[in-house]
Amino acid sequence: MTDRTKAEKAPPPRPTGGTRAAKGEIEIDAPIEVVWKALTDARELERWFPLDARVEPGVGGAIWMSWRNEYEGEQEILAWDPPRHLKTSWRMHADDQPPQATDYRLESRGGKTIVRVVTSGFPADAAWDEWVQGTIDGWAFELRSLKHYLERHRGEDREVVYLRRRVPLSTEEIWSRLSAPGALGSKPLGAEAVLEAAPRQWAATVEKLNGALMRAGSDPCGTPEPGQRDVTLWLQAWGDARKELPAIRADWSGMLERLFPEGGDV
Repeated sequence: MTDRTKAEKAPPPRPTGGTRAAKGEIEIDAPIEVVWKALTDARELERWFPLDARVEPGVGGAIWMSWRNEYEGEQEILAWDPPRHLKTSWRMHADDQPPQATDYRLESRGGKTIVRVVTSGFPADAAWDEWVQGTIDGWAFELRSLKHYLERHRGEDREVVYLRRRVPLSTEEIWSRLSAPGALGSKPLGAEAVLEAAPRQWAATVEKLNGALMRAGSDPCGTPEPGQRDVTLWLQAWGDARKELPAIRADWSGMLERLFPEGGDV
């Protein structure tokens, strides 16, 4: 997971000491000022990251993001140094849980930009292992999404198919069903993989949809019931390809119900 909050999540127990961080890094073929704007402008954020965003710029301001599902939250801005440094702080849960901070560092190099992201404050307790790994996986995809948007679709509005189904299954079983023939298979929609971390997540570009970007994953949901996980399908498209998404949404919704009859939509 990245900087998102989830109202009904049941967090791991209160930590007893020590913290750790989740990191991500990517090189983007775009000027540093363009990358900064993509991280700090509400409309730009909505073109690659959340479905909705609001930004009150500057130290003491806030960045609010929503996925119109179970994820939404506001982050306080702790550092604002355009175009090189942004730092935000947020709490996943109640006030008795530790806050997390996300530090964005941008470096210009030969006309390109290096983006380094560190989300810190995760307790060292083993109970938080899944949250840390989920954040690492989340940044791997979201940074790829930022790169994809700025290098291929800069300035274009986006539409998204976002489906989640909660199931009492293991990560391995979820992936086995998703990747089987008759489900997503090895190249759904003719996609070419750009991120392979199965069984946790898999991402690919879809050239037949004007370079759309998709993700399939098995995510921790944090519910009190043991053994529950979320199956996630995500497809974001820009330009004329957006008109193809309603049919794909209907097809994928039916597929998830067929593949995971023991689950329920989130």
